[in-house]
Amino acid sequence: GKFFLEDQTGSVQLNLSKFHSGLYTESCFVLAEGWYEDSVFHVTAFGFPPIEPSSTTRAYYGNVNFFGGPSTTAVKASAKLKQLEEENEDAMFVIVSDMWLDSVEVLEKIQTMFSGYSAMPPTCFIFCGNFSSAPYGKNQVNSRFVFVPGPEDPGPSTILPRPPLAEHITEEFRQRVPFSLFTTNPCRIQYCSQEIVVIREDLVNKMCRNCVRLPSSNLDIPSHFVKTILSQGHLTPLPLYVSPVYWAYDYALRVYPVPDAIIFADKYDPFSISNSDCLCINPGSFPRSGFSFKVYYPSNRMVEDRYHDFFIIIIIIIIIITFFKVDQLTSFL
Repeated sequence: GKFFLEDQTGSVQLNLSKFHSGLYTESCFVLAEGWYEDSVFHVTAFGFPPIEPSSTTRAYYGNVNFFGGPSTTAVKASAKLKQLEEENEDAMFVIVSDMWLDSVEVLEKIQTMFSGYSAMPPTCFIFCGNFSSAPYGKNQVNSRFVFVPGPEDPGPSTILPRPPLAEHITEEFRQRVPFSLFTTNPCRIQYCSQEIVVIREDLVNKMCRNCVRLPSSNLDIPSHFVKTILSQGHLTPLPLYVSPVYWAYDYALRVYPVPDAIIFADKYDPFSISNSDCLCINPGSFPRSGFSFKVYYPSNRMVEDRYHDFFIIIIIIIIIITFFKVDQLTSFL
């Protein structure tokens, strides 16, 4: 029940009393203020380093491309891409987590969703695992499909980052849906001038279980979680024994500079929180949240909640328009 600061020269016991907001786990960087007496450091204020907005970072580093991809300069520096992004108001990203392909009910809801979007195809569907309701052992549109593997999908246990699903598993699907992309977890998406990071991992509960101290209000856990991630500049600020990482690829988990959006495909309740000009989105688990999902509009950086019933209404309207003349429809309405 005691905590210590320690290095190779010795250790100092901590007396922790007042915490600022955040989820404090081992391996986090912290700022501690207090006084030292009787071999004990009495901490009166315990907080994270301040989050550095992307605009501040780029003021120092210019157009250096930290995000990755083929461009030698950051896409945010392109005025043409920024203009294209703002003009394309119909662009949208549909985000679904826990798309259980072995569940008849999930497939029916997905089919309903596709029917609803058939007349207005999104820019991209982002489908996050798990793609099976149990651990491993058990018509094309003009949208792109991004598949991010989950922790229980076929792959190297729970170590991050995870490679894409094996080609022999996805080969037939890729032949039928050529616009599909099977990515690593996490993955990075560049859309016009925006930088988007997607990770499928149940981080919120894992960080809460490994907190030095839980916040007094459980209602605001998502805000504490987002602040922790952004202030640490890392997607998994946890000890390696809690969240193993391939050390050579740790850079893939860093979020510095702060991206425009981070999608946390977590089974925790859905949320959308903006902090330091970074929009943090959790669609929640599709089958566990009443088949809800999120839609992201990059032109105005807005997020909308969508539910299965929404598409039933759209399909009914399409049927009415199909079978009624315009004047009949007007009187019907």
